[in-house]
Amino acid sequence: MAEFNRQSKIAFLGAGKVGGSLSLALSNAGYPVIAVASRTPASAEAFAARIPDCIAYDSYQEAADAADLTFITTSDGFISPVAASVTWHSGQAVVHCSGAASLDLFDGPAAQGAVPGAFHPLQAFSSVENGVKSIPGTTFGIEAGDDIKPYFEQMAHDIGAIPVFLRAEDKVMYHLSGVLMGNLLTCLVGIAGGVWEHIGSTRADGVKALLPMMRAVANNIEASGIPDAVAGPYPRGDVGTVRKHLEALRDRDPGLLPMYCELALAGLPQAVEKGLSNETSDEIREIIENYRER
Repeated sequence: MAEFNRQSKIAFLGAGKVGGSLSLALSNAGYPVIAVASRTPASAEAFAARIPDCIAYDSYQEAADAADLTFITTSDGFISPVAASVTWHSGQAVVHCSGAASLDLFDGPAAQGAVPGAFHPLQAFSSVENGVKSIPGTTFGIEAGDDIKPYFEQMAHDIGAIPVFLRAEDKVMYHLSGVLMGNLLTCLVGIAGGVWEHIGSTRADGVKALLPMMRAVANNIEASGIPDAVAGPYPRGDVGTVRKHLEALRDRDPGLLPMYCELALAGLPQAVEKGLSNETSDEIREIIENYRER
C-alpha cells in the first residue's frame, strides 16, 4: 500500500486560480510542489515561477511522472479527459478539486493502480493572491479511501483549513450549498445593487453602499448564528413594510417580484425560529403568495 506524507512530491495539472492558490498554500506549508503542466505553457510558467523548485513541463504525462501525487485542477469538464490522457502507475495518487464530482471520474486511473481522491475548497477564488489568503479557515470537502484520508486530513490542517469527509452521494448537495453562498450570493449582491438604479444611482453605487451591510451580516452570523442573526421586517413581523416592498416591486420592477417572493417565503421559517408568531407568519405568507400569483 502506498504511503503519503509531507515528503510526497506533488504535481498540478491545470494552472488556474484554484490550482495556483492551493499549490502556493501547500508550498508555504512545506509540501514539495515540484511540477505543473497546463494547456497554456505561459500559465504553467507563471505558476512555476511562484513556487521554489517547481518545474513547468510541456505535457501532463511528464508532470505526473515526476510526482507521487497529482492534483488535476482543470474545470470539471476536463478532469476526466486529462486523467485519461495520462498513464498512471500503481501507488500514485490522482486528486481532483471538484465539489460536485465524485471519484468515479478516476475509474480509469484506479484500474491502473492509482489511488483516487477529491480535495475541494469550499471557497470562491477571484485570484491566486486572494485565494491563498482565503484558505485559512476554509472548509475542504474530502472524498478518499482509508489509505489516503489521513494524509488529506493533515494537509488540510497544515494549510489552516477545516477537513470534512464526504460520501459520494452527498457531494452534489454539499456543492450546491457552496453555489448558493458563493455564485448566487454574488449575483444577489448585483441584483440588490441594481435596485439603486430606480433611485437615480448606479448599480456600482448600490453595491458600494450595501457592502458594509454584507460584512456586518457575516459578522453577525459568525457571532450569533442562525436564527439569532436574522434581522429585518420579517422576524419583526412588520407586515406594513413587507406590503410596501411588494407594492413597490409590482409598480417599479415587476421582474424582480418573483425572486423577492420566493426568497421571503423560503426565509419565513427562520423568522419563526427567531420568535415571529405563527399567526403573523401566516399573514405575511398569504400576502406574499397573493402578489406572487398575480
